[in-house]
Order: sequence, then structure tokens, then C-alpha cells
Amino acid sequence: NFNQVKYNIVNLKDLEIFENGTLITKELLLKKKIIKNDKLPVKILSKGEFTKKIIVQDCKMSQKAKDIIDKNGSSHTEIIR
Repeated sequence: NFNQVKYNIVNLKDLEIFENGTLITKELLLKKKIIKNDKLPVKILSKGEFTKKIIVQDCKMSQKAKDIIDKNGSSHTEIIR
């Protein structure tokens, strides 16, 4: 599809390496080598166990991932630039 957006895909289980309270950004995910392409936006999917309380900024998320993050006491913003 010509209009289809491609993403760096991150699963919730990939975020378990971070400490509670960590601000998760595209830049941090690049630094930790969780994603490789700095040109593509990030999309977080719900795969895997997730127990941390983190802050996700500027990442798109599946509805299920949002629900899990909210239930866990984490927070998120979805401002894609």
C-alpha cells in the first residue's frame, strides 16, 4: 500500500530492561539498540509480559499495549513528529 506507514516495532517485553520511572523515547530506544532505524517512527505492541511503571513519549501504540500500560500505572503520550 502506497500510504502505509512503516514503523520500528517494539514489544512491551522489550521495555522490561528499563527501571521504573524511565522516560522511554525514540532516542533512548536507539541508544539501547532496541530499534535501528532513526528515520521511522516507533510503534509499541503488546507482546510479552510487562511489569514496569514507565513513561512512554512520542511513540504510537496498539490499543492493547495502551490498555496494559494504563493498567500498570505507566503513562504515555502519542505525539508523532
